[in-house]
Amino acid sequence: MTSHRGGWTRPRGLLAAVSTVALLSGAIAGAIAFSATGDSGQATYTYAAPTVAAYHATPATAEPTASAATTSIAAPTATAGVAATDPATPTLVPAASVTPTLADAWSATPYLATPAPDAALSPAAFELAAAIESQWGVRVVVAGQDWGPDEAAQIRNLGALTDALGSLPSNVVSLATDNSHGSLSVLSNEGGRTLAGWQPYGQGAANFYATQDWDGNAHTAASQIVLQTGADRVTIAHELLHAYQMRNAPSGSYGQALLTDEMGAFTAATGWVQIVSDEELQSQVHGSWEEIAALFRYDGADLSYVSETGEAVEAYAPNPIEAFTAIGALIYAAPDGTELPDWAEYRLWFEANLG
Repeated sequence: MTSHRGGWTRPRGLLAAVSTVALLSGAIAGAIAFSATGDSGQATYTYAAPTVAAYHATPATAEPTASAATTSIAAPTATAGVAATDPATPTLVPAASVTPTLADAWSATPYLATPAPDAALSPAAFELAAAIESQWGVRVVVAGQDWGPDEAAQIRNLGALTDALGSLPSNVVSLATDNSHGSLSVLSNEGGRTLAGWQPYGQGAANFYATQDWDGNAHTAASQIVLQTGADRVTIAHELLHAYQMRNAPSGSYGQALLTDEMGAFTAATGWVQIVSDEELQSQVHGSWEEIAALFRYDGADLSYVSETGEAVEAYAPNPIEAFTAIGALIYAAPDGTELPDWAEYRLWFEANLG
């Protein structure tokens, strides 16, 4: 199976096989990604999604619990640019007993982990991170994060964040970075760890957007993009589009985005057909990704394209929520050399509604 960075893909003509289905208790986690490594040795991403368990979310105005893991940019030290040596092994605590789960709801055991030692930013990377915060209003989290092992990698990875933010329409970025869930925080680590240290997908790397966090005692409202170190601009744009998409959905209720007029218009314009009644749709938006996918049929354009490396791949879009972010990210942020189809219905809708 080959993948293209920024979305699950499969070779043309081969049966899709998702090797890891990531399931997040309590929410349909938009654009959840589990990492893999392609033949090129570069990081690739497998998007998956979640199942729901009932719990009461904290109010959307609540802020994540402050801790060392939530510290934003701090001034560089004399050791800037040098990754912490002999890092302590994080303490991993299985979280299955502290958060509601359903049978087979986890593809890997979820954990709570202590913050990892910082991979200190070089002065140049620190300046870039500060500039991103100033220009875009995004909180670039440094403490406990890994933006790359050296200055070149850090500049490249933070540059991908800058490129993704710059590739999307300004109104989309504005609503993605500051909405009912609060100001957006962007993290980068190899453990799929949230600000509170929650690893909803186990100890593996992941890319996802979350409107809730878990500190071992309670769920708290949040607005976080967690990136695997080295995520490219298409992956980041994908997650930013989820942040935009979920801007008015209740905290932890990702599927409710389907009930908005915007998603209804997108669905109708791009070949997605709702095959259940409106009442059934409303009753099923808290279901698993597979259950939500079963509520729709796709009669639209072929979603295969040619990557910048010349591979024939197909965007992963099991339902309208993922189609919105997967195709939107490619239209707005595809690398030079990517050969995208006409996708007229998608392009016209995005241009008319997002810009």
